[in-house]
Amino acid sequence: MNTTGVSAAAVARWSHCFQSGQLAESEALAQALTVAYPTAAKAWQLLGMSRYAQNDLHAARDHLRRALSLERRDPSVWDNLGLVLQCLGDHDGARAAFRTALSLSPKAAGIWSNAAGNELDAGDAAAAERLARKAQTFAPGLAAPWLQLGNALARLRRLQEAEEALRQALERQPKYIEALLSLSALQTAQSRYREARAAATAALQFDPGCARAHINLGGIANALGDLASARLHYRRARELNPADFSSWSSELYCLSHDADLDPTAVYRAHCEFGAGLEARVGPPPADHTNTREPERVLRVGVLSGDLRDHPVARFLEPVWAALDRKRVELVAYDNAPADDAVARRMRLLAREWIEVAALDDRELAARIRADRIDVLIDHAGHTARNRLGVFARKPAPVQVMWVGYPGTSGLRAMDYRLVDPVIAPPGRLDAQFTEQLAYLPVMLVLNRPETLPPLAPPPRQGKGYFTFGSFNRFNKLGDPVLALWAKILRRVPEARLLVGAVPDAESAAQLRERLVAKGVAAERLDFLLYRPLDQYLAAHGEIDLLLDAFPWSGGTPTHLGLWMGVPTLTLAGSTLAGRLGATALAAVGLQSLVAESAADYVDAAVRLAADPGPLAAARRELRTQLEINYQSLPQQVAQVLEYQLRRMWRRWCAGLPPQVLPLPVPEAFSNESTR
Repeated sequence: MNTTGVSAAAVARWSHCFQSGQLAESEALAQALTVAYPTAAKAWQLLGMSRYAQNDLHAARDHLRRALSLERRDPSVWDNLGLVLQCLGDHDGARAAFRTALSLSPKAAGIWSNAAGNELDAGDAAAAERLARKAQTFAPGLAAPWLQLGNALARLRRLQEAEEALRQALERQPKYIEALLSLSALQTAQSRYREARAAATAALQFDPGCARAHINLGGIANALGDLASARLHYRRARELNPADFSSWSSELYCLSHDADLDPTAVYRAHCEFGAGLEARVGPPPADHTNTREPERVLRVGVLSGDLRDHPVARFLEPVWAALDRKRVELVAYDNAPADDAVARRMRLLAREWIEVAALDDRELAARIRADRIDVLIDHAGHTARNRLGVFARKPAPVQVMWVGYPGTSGLRAMDYRLVDPVIAPPGRLDAQFTEQLAYLPVMLVLNRPETLPPLAPPPRQGKGYFTFGSFNRFNKLGDPVLALWAKILRRVPEARLLVGAVPDAESAAQLRERLVAKGVAAERLDFLLYRPLDQYLAAHGEIDLLLDAFPWSGGTPTHLGLWMGVPTLTLAGSTLAGRLGATALAAVGLQSLVAESAADYVDAAVRLAADPGPLAAARRELRTQLEINYQSLPQQVAQVLEYQLRRMWRRWCAGLPPQVLPLPVPEAFSNESTR
């Protein structure tokens, strides 16, 4: 290699600065070397890696290519170039660079390990596993290949093997931040939150400036119902890495659960996020090239990380199945590919299915533009795996929010939000959205569960006491919710409360303490940990009446309770999230269970416990009613959805801005059929 003039001592000085985080100093040293020795490949390599460490990836790539123009037989430069290209999302280019490096140094375990990481980022977990195991054959004591193996096995859902591999990495390198974070993520995915928190906390102790550790800890705190801590961790992550908007988005998700916040304050926080993100990505490219033909078949893109066994997919599937393929071509952009039964069914309903997790926001936006998508629908909002950075780039002429997040995106680039007249009474919630509201008959149509346990008689008949229950997520159970539940239990002294979907035994103990502190005897409280869907549904046989949470009410729990004959008493709020329960109940004619005030909520619960006759009747009749509704409701929603998407599209074709789209009158459909 041509290192003319670059001494080992100079490289050592650079390495010391680089390894100790003195990045400005390491860059200055490398820059001086390129000036003094412009034909020395090593000087350009050091400058390239200095820029890489500061995330100036394009400059890093150019400097490393300059080094290769001077010396092409140094495997370390090819390896460095592979890492940079991987970060730029050029996985094919990175693959070629790593192959060249390995042809020059076939026993270099570190290069094999880096090549494994590239394959994992490219979406090929099986190839990543193979390359990581190859690295181990050359250096079994090296920690990095074990990390890559653990990450690949986790992606392949071989969770026990994945955890063992990550622990092997930590055995070899106890302060390995990446391995601790991967272990924390793996344990979080298994609802092992206390262990996950310990792993992320350890990572933070070793590296106090690790933004990703704060993001992990924020997610864990959120799952355990500690929203204040979650918000602090997300805020700290944003301070440490302002370029990563995911932590800011997660903070907004937490804000939407806070009963003490005014809806206007929550809206403003979302708008601040949207303005910041759109300023960061800059204005979108020139106008879209889609043909402005108002009546042609619409290419409708759907972007989500939940097109699998997840509530989002269960709400989408019945409507997708009812869409007219002569009017709408569905193109699914899957941000978290899975191979469960729900995902396989969903794939059959789309014209095209594209896995996009390996694409960054810029690449995915370019792909959507190239696919000539007319209307792009978001099904994530500010939940996990969202791609709001794609929507901020406006890759489609019309962009719409629907199932996934009951609130605004905060983006001016998002044109519409699909709602219904109950969840968003016309004119009442418009000011909470950057989007224009477009109305469906009902916003949510839950797919009929594949296996429904038999209906159980009201438990009060056999037990002699009334049982209230809740299956709402743990992070919805704030003190204002528990205060109302405690008030109900004090007024119905013989009743009990069963709370399901509790993360773990420690969480159950803490929830018991919180309710006892509000005057509820511990022996009146029962708790169920997370369980499979069939067991979750069967547990409704122990409950007479479900109690909803607020300010984020129950969507999926309310719908599933209805299928099991157990209605929910909900407190209608002044936000979309606060009215999820209300719209589910209205769809089956149970508006009497929608309370408009906290006092009404408590009084209604006491009244139903004293006279449970209406609940017993609902238990007998609800499933039959839902079965009848299910024969026609998905078709009705699909028909109106097609109509509203067409209205959005016609406005764009005519050069008109988005506007509120009311629920169409039936005559509109007969007129539509004559077009």
